[in-house]
Amino acid sequence: MFTTHRHAEIPLAPVFGEPYQLWRFVELEQHRPWFCVTLNLGKGRANWRTMYLVASGAELDHMLEGIAAKAKIEDVQVITPSRLNGAGAWQMEPLAELVRISDTDEKVLGYDLRTRSGAIYSDRDHISSADVERAQIYCSTIT
Repeated sequence: MFTTHRHAEIPLAPVFGEPYQLWRFVELEQHRPWFCVTLNLGKGRANWRTMYLVASGAELDHMLEGIAAKAKIEDVQVITPSRLNGAGAWQMEPLAELVRISDTDEKVLGYDLRTRSGAIYSDRDHISSADVERAQIYCSTIT
């Protein structure tokens, strides 16, 4: 999850009665993959895009469940920590596939990620076990 700090908040009067908060920056304390999701919120000829920063595979999984009727996903980038990508630094890559890994009791163990370049990362609490179920959560239309 992202942490916000009051001193980073940008004061904003409510627009059309909707309570928005703007932040100069947010903090990410966990060294786990996070995602940048580009959405097209338009309909017909009125198109506009926005990006969501999503703090985990579980949050992306939850977000994707309810987004289909409201917006079109144009792109998902995964940002991986050096402990996963082996590059010595955080790295941002286009996501090709996100797979939820669950045990036989449907407890989510974590997520496997595949980038468009073919790199495969696993972000699971329990790596072992042949008795897992795999559910594809996201698959890019670009290969």
